[in-house]
Amino acid sequence: MILIFMISNCICPYCGKEHPYQEIKPVMRKNSRVALFIDGGNLYHAAKKLGFKIDYLRLKEYFTNEMKLYKAFYYSAYDSTEGFIMKILDWLRHNGFTVRSKEVKKISHSYVKGNMDVELTVDMLLNIDHYDIAILFSGDSDFTRCVTELQKRNKKVHVVSTENSDPPILAHELKAQADESIELTDIIPMINQKSG
Repeated sequence: MILIFMISNCICPYCGKEHPYQEIKPVMRKNSRVALFIDGGNLYHAAKKLGFKIDYLRLKEYFTNEMKLYKAFYYSAYDSTEGFIMKILDWLRHNGFTVRSKEVKKISHSYVKGNMDVELTVDMLLNIDHYDIAILFSGDSDFTRCVTELQKRNKKVHVVSTENSDPPILAHELKAQADESIELTDIIPMINQKSG
């Protein structure tokens, strides 16, 4: 399921119908192959700023409903002294996610480095023949060039992030380049962890 955000009385490129302003319409594309690329750190901070916790099984189901899932990739740096992160990564692996991870590098007492942007970009490009739509869960402007290259190769790229945090997590460059931009706050009810 892909959310299409319509601007006043525009023609939908998928169904060919006219839709009113701000209508959010789920579009089923049964013949499309989809790959999820989740920037774990970026998505975690976005959800934290918005005050909810993500249910990754619900997220995967929501974005792949009636489409062909190629893979759901999850990227995260970790500190091996923090056991809960290791448990989360193991849980994701056991629940069908392809996890790419590496240990953070401690540069000093106050600075820790653990960026996974290169790994995510490489996977998007190496797996390009296996999907039609890439769904990127990140607002990082560093991915803009990669999105451009994917589009040159006839791939659609949907970005999931938020502008409703302070400061906004979704970079305007990335939003402008993406085929679709999905506001995280609009889909919280569908992907949040249910209480109880």
